[in-house]
Amino acid sequence: MQQTSSRQAQTGMIRQRNEALILQAATDEFVKHGYKGTSVQAIADRVHLPKANILYYFRSKKGLYLAVLEDILNLWNQGFSEAALEQPPDEVIERYIQGKMRYSRTHPKASKIFALELINGAQHIQNAMQLPMMKWTEKTATVIQIWIERGLIRPIEPLYLLFMIWGTTQFYADCDTEIILIKKRPLNDQEFDDATQFVVDMVLRGLGLRT
Repeated sequence: MQQTSSRQAQTGMIRQRNEALILQAATDEFVKHGYKGTSVQAIADRVHLPKANILYYFRSKKGLYLAVLEDILNLWNQGFSEAALEQPPDEVIERYIQGKMRYSRTHPKASKIFALELINGAQHIQNAMQLPMMKWTEKTATVIQIWIERGLIRPIEPLYLLFMIWGTTQFYADCDTEIILIKKRPLNDQEFDDATQFVVDMVLRGLGLRT
């Protein structure tokens, strides 16, 4: 029994490792060639696995593409937890912005894939992603509205706040080439930290949470 459990645990670890490697390879291919220009075989070649293994884990190219985008959304949405209403708004918003900026720093390719998909009309993800995105956005907007009603932040349109945070934080991933062209180099770690703090300060001041 113990040997069976050990084998199952080992198999699970191998699966997790392979899936992580496949998702990273898929991200590299999708950001370089787009959805149409990417093949399952190219992804398989990157991770040195048979094409059949890729399809075993993700069933199809579209399934793999959706998994990449779902991973992006899950990481982006971590800032507003179920306990957000019980925490000070400035702490929740600051943590959310910091997380979004950090993700732009560490996963710029994934952010670009999502941006390109939206620019092209979200034709591959609309049915699969629309409902989860709407639910998360509605829930988060409700939290912000309750803060307003409690007098914790100044009255604003919750969606406009979210749109601004998304656009500002994702700029550092989606438009990193523009930053390099202007500065003639990427931002270093200190500059990125300064940019993060600037975004936090501007948003919190605009909400009346920081003077």
